[in-house]
Amino acid sequence: MARYSYLIFFASFILASCAQVGSITGGEKDTSAPKPIPEKVDPPNASVNFSGNKVVIPFDEYFTLSSPSTSIQIVPPHATIKATAKKKTLTLEWEEELQPNTTYAIYLNNTVKDLSEKNDSIMQYVFSTGSSLDSTNFSVPVVDAYTNAPITESVVALYDQNTNTLVNFAQTNRSGNAILTYLRPGTYKIIAFKDENNDLLAQEGETVGFLEDSLITIDSTGFLATPIRMFDPVPEPEVSSAKFVAPATFVIETNTEIENPIVSIDGNPIDSSQYYFEEETKLLVFIDPAELSSGKISLATNSFADTTSYRLLDSKKEGLIRITPMQKANSFAPSQAFSFKVNDVIQSIDTSLIKLTRAEDSAAVSFNVDFSKNVLSFDIPRGASQEIRVEFQKDAITTVTGNSSPFIGLMKLNSPKKYGILSLDVSSYTNTFILQVFKGQEMVREQSLEPTSERVLISELTPGDYSFKIVRDENQNGKWDTGDLKSRTLPEQIDQYSQTTKVRANWEVEVELVPIDLKE
Repeated sequence: MARYSYLIFFASFILASCAQVGSITGGEKDTSAPKPIPEKVDPPNASVNFSGNKVVIPFDEYFTLSSPSTSIQIVPPHATIKATAKKKTLTLEWEEELQPNTTYAIYLNNTVKDLSEKNDSIMQYVFSTGSSLDSTNFSVPVVDAYTNAPITESVVALYDQNTNTLVNFAQTNRSGNAILTYLRPGTYKIIAFKDENNDLLAQEGETVGFLEDSLITIDSTGFLATPIRMFDPVPEPEVSSAKFVAPATFVIETNTEIENPIVSIDGNPIDSSQYYFEEETKLLVFIDPAELSSGKISLATNSFADTTSYRLLDSKKEGLIRITPMQKANSFAPSQAFSFKVNDVIQSIDTSLIKLTRAEDSAAVSFNVDFSKNVLSFDIPRGASQEIRVEFQKDAITTVTGNSSPFIGLMKLNSPKKYGILSLDVSSYTNTFILQVFKGQEMVREQSLEPTSERVLISELTPGDYSFKIVRDENQNGKWDTGDLKSRTLPEQIDQYSQTTKVRANWEVEVELVPIDLKE
């Protein structure tokens, strides 16, 4: 077998940045949003020795205000802003006396919308009650905790570490960077979140990210070297859908893994022999629908129980019993069972109505066949690549609700020489981890591994370009765990090896995966 080898390092990156909370010159979230006219703003943006209690901002088009009492913030929060709109002019006023020698920022958080498309933007007006403005800027990259992709339009906020009052915030741009401007050097609490209700507070249910100790010290203009990793909170487990697929299948989908399911329909328990997992979050329940019309489907698992309603019209109960190959493109690898599935529970098979022939010469192929639930599998001699013509005549399979429709198809049974092998050196990892192998965007393999000095072989890979992720499985539960804001738990670290490895048929490729924090 041919083989070659090379080394891959886990690539880290620093994202390029530009300001995302726009100055009063206009927001950049949407180019068609109303824009301030800078030369007409009174007092001008970035004014010093400010002593008034009003700011007048003319815009380039008519606009409407969206929730100004909650979407307008002054930072530090020493006043309550009252906003009024007249034609194309916004006036911001307050009654409180501001503190001396302090830099203030007024944020319009999607406050100003145009009249037609409701386009909006985030804008910032800055002034100082002293003779100078705080001038420190700081860039914070924000990425998705699982994909490492930059996250746009998320809020990065700084809070006073003692009082938890908002000090500054910015919104991430297309590169996933938030630029915090007009800062005073100091130590702050920092958090990133998707501000769904524009209240500048991280709420339960919002996508969120934070640092391990929650604090950041900003001494001078610069950037955060390690991105904040945002994650979606774990939702309350539930049945997300339950739909009937004719002639005999309820498809139950959940938002979490289904473990040890118990299903009842209209209070009647369904025997587990009638269940089939299509995915870890999708359960097929086979049942004769003849007596069903409407009612409740209940699912109980190790971690949750939920009930949903169904309504089933007689006209929706009719359907054919179809036969489908288990593998995509009718192509079977050497280790894959030569199997087919039907959309009902199999009761019996009439082998006299099934015919297998070799495509090259139409010679008959002898076989044995077995079935379990809705899957039937052939046992035939295998070795070299071959194409098999499979013919199921009508009624070849008998199910609970009827007999199968005819099926004819050409199946490819591939030899090992059609595939490549990846030989991975993962000896740099000293704790339990999960290896994920991707072809393009599709994850084609996933396995939990203990630390090993031996190479890990990933076989039967179709030729193409592959990349890798390694999940540092800290709690050793065999899956990636997201974070939790309440307990200040960070999501499990993922090492992304974005450089691709080319796999060729009948070749073994040696690759060494070394995380960046272990590289010399």
